[in-house]
Amino acid sequence: MKIKNFGAVIILLFIIACGGSEKTFQLKVTNNSDFAKSDEFIELSLKEIKTKYTDFNENNFLIFEGQNEIPYQISSDENGSKILFVCNLEAGETKSLEVKYDGGEMKREYKSRVFAGLAPKKENVYYDGKFHGAEFEFVDKYKVPVIHKDHDALFKCEGPTWESDKVGYRFYLDWRNATDIFGKKTSELVLREVGQHDTVASDDSYHHMQEWGMDVFKVGSTLGIGSIAMLNEGKVNMVAKTDSNFYELLSNGPVQAAFKTTYNGWEVGKNKYDLKSYISINAGSRFTKQELIINNDAQNLTTGLAKYEGTNFIEKKTPGGWSYIALYGAQTLVDKNDKLGIALFYNEKDLIEFTEDEINYVVVLKPVEGKVTYYYCAAWEQEPNGITNENDFINYLDNELQKLNNPVKVEY
Repeated sequence: MKIKNFGAVIILLFIIACGGSEKTFQLKVTNNSDFAKSDEFIELSLKEIKTKYTDFNENNFLIFEGQNEIPYQISSDENGSKILFVCNLEAGETKSLEVKYDGGEMKREYKSRVFAGLAPKKENVYYDGKFHGAEFEFVDKYKVPVIHKDHDALFKCEGPTWESDKVGYRFYLDWRNATDIFGKKTSELVLREVGQHDTVASDDSYHHMQEWGMDVFKVGSTLGIGSIAMLNEGKVNMVAKTDSNFYELLSNGPVQAAFKTTYNGWEVGKNKYDLKSYISINAGSRFTKQELIINNDAQNLTTGLAKYEGTNFIEKKTPGGWSYIALYGAQTLVDKNDKLGIALFYNEKDLIEFTEDEINYVVVLKPVEGKVTYYYCAAWEQEPNGITNENDFINYLDNELQKLNNPVKVEY
């Protein structure tokens, strides 16, 4: 028997599972922009939905566009639970989606388009300045050993990694705490496997071109892309000296991957701060969202982009709204001609100053009630259907800027 309409079969199975008594409501999603939006990220407050639809059951529901089922996930954090999904919208389009729900419980498994993870050595054996063992193991929670330092082979890829079907990132979970970029030649998720056999912290495989791509960016002592810092007495201080560091995986797809890093006792000058860092990436997106929460009345949180020769500096400002700085050019480890674009998006209302030093373009932001949010992204020319010139990169950034300043409207 040939099944010609899989979507119809899914709906039928759902109705059968629910005894034919499912309930529905409509979601209307409007794109007010003059350009199409693919994989537009939608976030719904579960509390608001249950306030309006008091019998809504988050343990048994599906979302449909026509007869096509839309993958979703429910994620919870300190701000409550949310339903997350992505959809495609034409310019000016209002799209109607249908949510079907009933009692009981029905779990759906969707192919993930995102990944995040931290994998320390499975055997916690330390001598001669390194952690030894032949295997890394992913963990949901982890307290970083006080003796940990850079290049001691504790972590696969030297710290947390995260990716979408577009691009990958990592940061060094040690005194450097800088963010790096994995350029990907494939839309498949690869970072779960990358570095599994690099157990001695020497000439790691991802520093060389692989079938999937490679670590394309040189970070060194710079801010890399979007790394966390504080400006103190005119100097950029990264998260180098802390009393303790903790990692926690928050979600791992299919739509969003997210994790939290807690830095207790971050020493900057004569002061110490407790800092929480929330990092997330969404399906179909190059963007990393960075949310920071800091105590002790911190006067600034600082970030930026590494400054390299062979790149052109780009910026666009929106008074009172989201703005960006960016660099495009030959700034990769691949070869002298390989092109990469990097960008940092920040809100003008948070900006204290934009400055630079010898190695960084620096964005200094003011925490509001101890909180700051910004985004960063990388676009490598060797991605599948990648951005291969500066004009296309600028067009991409301008469209993303419009998305931030003019988000889709959701009604239900």
